[in-house]
Amino acid sequence: MNNRAQLVDALDLSLFGQIPSQTSTGDRRSLLAVQRAVARKHGEYTYLEIGSHLGGSLQPHLADDRCKRIYSLDPRPQQQPDERSAGFVVYYPENSTKKMLELLSSTGYGDVAKIECFDLDASMVDPGRITQRPRIAFIDGEHTRAAVISDFRFCMRVLSSDGAALFHDFSIIYPALREIFAELDNQNRTYLPVKLDGEVFAIFFDPDLPPSDPFLSFMLGRHKYFWATYGTSVWLRKWLPAPVVTLLRSAWRRFRTPLPE
Repeated sequence: MNNRAQLVDALDLSLFGQIPSQTSTGDRRSLLAVQRAVARKHGEYTYLEIGSHLGGSLQPHLADDRCKRIYSLDPRPQQQPDERSAGFVVYYPENSTKKMLELLSSTGYGDVAKIECFDLDASMVDPGRITQRPRIAFIDGEHTRAAVISDFRFCMRVLSSDGAALFHDFSIIYPALREIFAELDNQNRTYLPVKLDGEVFAIFFDPDLPPSDPFLSFMLGRHKYFWATYGTSVWLRKWLPAPVVTLLRSAWRRFRTPLPE
């Protein structure tokens, strides 16, 4: 194991420090915890990411020698719709694979040759080109219901049967997850949904994986009833005055148990 793999195991957020990433401290801790759990259990793994932009969330996997292959899928739009509000558009200036690889190479984290890039929407990628089944798939592309479901369906065609699908910006894309759960239930798939820290939501197809990691196990316990109550919290945010919502959030955070490492 190289020194940077040890940083992954310590959930060291400095691994995200070389390239800007649209992820919070909680997001980063969650992503590292899944990476740690998978690497510890399997020894090595392949990682797939949809929506890489500058490569910020690829950094820890490039640095970890247990990650043998990285697939990056991104059609490289200069702008795209986003369902955080009606008519909202996200802009991505200078969005190119060339720039991303240059930035990743400059980190000194590892050989970017282990990254295979597809400048395409996931629906346009032949699953046969993903020759090593990923154990982790991170979906962070277009934040619309249709796009999230499409990206997830692609991931299901290539993901290892005991892999994990991670979603970013949960508070925006959660309506798509309702449909995804329904599809999985109709297929009689065994899965474990877990709300992680920050804006990360995970679907584990190996239910034994989260209990094996102290951070993931803690989040599993903290959010045991999260999905059942999330609709109520959305309703409260919509109808209660903003100061009341802020006060309730503050009180809730004050009494929560601190996160483990």
